[in-house]
Amino acid sequence: MIASLRGKLLQLEIDRLVIEVSGVGYEVMIPFPLHLECKDKLGQEIFLHSFHSISDRGQKLFGFSTRKDRELFELIKSLHGIGELTALKILSFFQADDLYQIAKADDKKTLEKIPKVKGKTSEKILFEIKQNLKKFELFLQEGGIETDTVNRETDLATLALIQLGFDEKTATKQVSDAKKNHPNLTASDIVKLVITGSK
Repeated sequence: MIASLRGKLLQLEIDRLVIEVSGVGYEVMIPFPLHLECKDKLGQEIFLHSFHSISDRGQKLFGFSTRKDRELFELIKSLHGIGELTALKILSFFQADDLYQIAKADDKKTLEKIPKVKGKTSEKILFEIKQNLKKFELFLQEGGIETDTVNRETDLATLALIQLGFDEKTATKQVSDAKKNHPNLTASDIVKLVITGSK
């Protein structure tokens, strides 16, 4: 199993990157926050914690900036009916403390900030998290991730706009402009401002 990778960042896209290790290029699926971390590192050496998925359908590598991110990914994908790609999408938007609070509040609306996670899909994810709250409590007690709420809302809004069809550069600028005028807005409010063209 491949548990980590260190090498040169050759290529970077929204949901994946290519890292060259000893002359071999590995394609690695990544959550959106890691994409942001790597934006200025093309051609440089990076280090990733990785999860190596092997199934009868093939192999995939998933990359994370910290060991705790990888552990959270493994926790989410272990929930019944939640696959690896859905787990990665959830991790692009929320951390363990977010998911714990969403489940405690039975807050399906917040979960539906994730593009294409609506209706029965969001209900299923919420149900599974609620059924496994103890696992999330243990994860947080063991040193869950502390996150910057302001930066998280900015990242959420940027990713949501990209999912809606904006290119990354435009999405980043629009979110930045919105935050300058309204620094305390939530991600969904930022997206509404950008889409409606309000100031």
